[in-house]
Amino acid sequence: MITINIERDQAGNIVEFFVEGHADYAPSGEDIICAAVSAILQTAVFGLVNYLGLAPEVEVKDGWLSCKLDSKMAQDIEVKAILETMLTGLEETEKSHSQYIEMK
Repeated sequence: MITINIERDQAGNIVEFFVEGHADYAPSGEDIICAAVSAILQTAVFGLVNYLGLAPEVEVKDGWLSCKLDSKMAQDIEVKAILETMLTGLEETEKSHSQYIEMK
């Protein structure tokens, strides 16, 4: 199961997300659910780093991705657009594959 955790600050801005686990939908390298979740998350991180030029704390290892932003960074309208779009993609993927994904 893939577990997705989204943390918000008091103003409602996403300040951290971390994801762990594997869907186990198919063998490694063929798992379209893991690939979908990974693509959504990594695209958000690439947007923050490459497009906006930010430096959030990012950690990636097998079955784990985390990204942490400070509250000031999270207030930016472009950051909000990237992260809320990421969240929408994850929620829609969870709707279709809830037996493999859990949002917290």
